[in-house]
Amino acid sequence: MLLSAFILASIILLAAAGIKKNVLFLWILSVLLWLASLSSAFFVGWAWFERTYSENWAMFGVYFLSAPVIALSALLALAALVIARAGNIENRKPVCFSLYALLFFLALQAALAVWAA
Repeated sequence: MLLSAFILASIILLAAAGIKKNVLFLWILSVLLWLASLSSAFFVGWAWFERTYSENWAMFGVYFLSAPVIALSALLALAALVIARAGNIENRKPVCFSLYALLFFLALQAALAVWAA
């Protein structure tokens, strides 16, 4: 339920940014994506610290919570970058930098999740 609300809010913000050509909607989306990625980083970190145990129950958090959030956040960040570029939104450099940093952070999370497994 929460994941579907996250997707719906993100799609609404993407559509509003594309239609209104306002960078504020992209900033709100960027903050939403960062909050989601930080919450998924908790489970990745938990699985990383418990990787030496034979029964790594923390990996269930990665499989069922972090992996979908990482994939959706990366997809939505790429869509936001395409909309910012194609829509020719003014003052997009800072928000694009934030989204590129988010993509790097998500790639780091995915690498740590694979390594912890």
